Amino acid sequence: MEAYLIWYMVAGSLLVLEAFTPGMFLFICFALAAVLAGLSTQLAFMAKALITIQSQLGVFLAASLLFLFLLKPILKSIIKIPNSSQGLYPQRLVGQEAMVFKLISHSEMGAVKLLDSDETWLAKSVDGTEIGQGSVVTIRAIEANHLIVS
Repeated sequence: MEAYLIWYMVAGSLLVLEAFTPGMFLFICFALAAVLAGLSTQLAFMAKALITIQSQLGVFLAASLLFLFLLKPILKSIIKIPNSSQGLYPQRLVGQEAMVFKLISHSEMGAVKLLDSDETWLAKSVDGTEIGQGSVVTIRAIEANHLIVS
């Protein structure tokens, strides 16, 4: 396998890692550096020139530093990621109303749709009673990945 293809696969893997760390913009800098290392390796390959692993790593390291110190601050200033330390997102749901669109029974969770948005959540009743489809309920609490309603 050609070295430039390996650099492109590394770049793709780094982009996948970036998807799991929103707002950091760390892995995207390394991914772009890997693309540059791959491009330089591919150009050398096409020109029938020999490019060593040391020079490939040098291009990767230089490009990584360049992107980390120049591109990362620009991306952070352009793309604003909400600060999650201001409170957990689901906590804002407590007290809101939702409509049951899948029956909530004493033995099985149902599903509710928030009245003010298109969000749907799994839900169970506070006291384990059955709540029929179409009923309007109030969200009392959040437990793991579902709502407690009444």
